[in-house]
Parts: sequence; C-alpha cells; structure tokens
Amino acid sequence: MKMILILILNMLPAAALAQPKPAPKTTDLAAPVPAPAQQKARFTVAPKLGLFEPTSSLSGAFFVGVEAGYLTPALDDKLAVVLELDWVRPRGAGGIADARVLSSGQTYTLGDAEFGVLLSAVYRLEDMVPRLTPYGGLGPGLYFHRTATNSFGNTYVEKEGRMGFQLLAGGDYVLGPGAGFVELRYHFTRVNNLATGDANVGGFLALGFGYRLRF
Repeated sequence: MKMILILILNMLPAAALAQPKPAPKTTDLAAPVPAPAQQKARFTVAPKLGLFEPTSSLSGAFFVGVEAGYLTPALDDKLAVVLELDWVRPRGAGGIADARVLSSGQTYTLGDAEFGVLLSAVYRLEDMVPRLTPYGGLGPGLYFHRTATNSFGNTYVEKEGRMGFQLLAGGDYVLGPGAGFVELRYHFTRVNNLATGDANVGGFLALGFGYRLRF
C-alpha cells in the first residue's frame, strides 16, 4: 500500500506538466475600421434666367444672372450667404405731347440696362420633402443703371448707381449631380435721370429658373 501511494505522488507533477496551457489572447488585426464621416458640400454655383416684370410703365424683359453661395454652419446648416450678379434691360416708349415743345408729337424710346450686385441671406429647409428644398431670403443690392433715350433723332445716355434690396423665395429639386430650381424675386431700385425722373425701376422676376451645383 505504501508503494502505491509513493507511485501516485510521483506521477502527479508529471500529469500537471502534461496539461495543455491556454492559448494567449490575440487582437483581431482584421477588424473593420469605421470610415470617416463624409464632409458636407457647402459651396454652390448656379446660372439662372427668367422673365422680369417691372412695377413701372417699362415693358417686361428677359433676365439673366449667376450666383455663388456658401452654406454656413449657422442655424443647423440652414443659413446660406449668396452673392449674385444679374442683368436686365426693360424698355419703354411713348409720345411727346407737350405744347411747350416745338416738335410736339414726336415719339421716344427708352431702355434701362440694369446690372445688379446682390448679397443675400438665404434660409434653406434642406430635404423638407425628399429631394426638395424650399428656401427664402433677402438682402441689399447695388444697381448700376445705363439709361439710353432716343428722341428728336438723337440718343441721350445717362448713368447712375443706386442702392436697393431684394426679396426671394423658391425651391430646388435634386436632379443628377445638382438641383433644378424655380424662384420668385422682387427687387426695389430707383433712378433719377433727366429722362426718367425719380422713379422705381424695380419689379418681379417671374418664372425664374436655373440649375444649382454643390461641391
């Protein structure tokens, strides 16, 4: 019996050494790394055109323009600052029926070429409806006028720069890499030339549309 106990005691260390050791934990080097968040496109550029309808007696005219904007982080990425350049040339015509004028009964034609530099704050409701973003804004403008009047066989040209303002509302819809948009605008600007007197030559931009790219 004593011999059996001695044999068992001698075998225990050998059995303990024969036990397999647990494998060390390893780090999974192949774990996926989260992709960085995509940066929001904040710059915009857009050509635009439409029909301009003055509130004065001048006739309607086609309007062309271009804008460049920046979508600021303000108001949860809803406030954009937009610089716009536009050009329009409404016209007028009439007769001279003043008894004090020897050539009474003559006619005249007038064209007011108006070039505007406008800076607007625009509030955008991004994807209010999927793919559709309505917006509205306002801001000051600097308007340069070149008024050409033809009467009595001569052309008289007068130039003037005036401050004004504009209001706008519209919406753009995602189409391809950019968004097509339709907008309505009103701008107010005056001239005070000899041919026009002190008059408002502002008006509405109706049926204005264009295509806006973001990058």
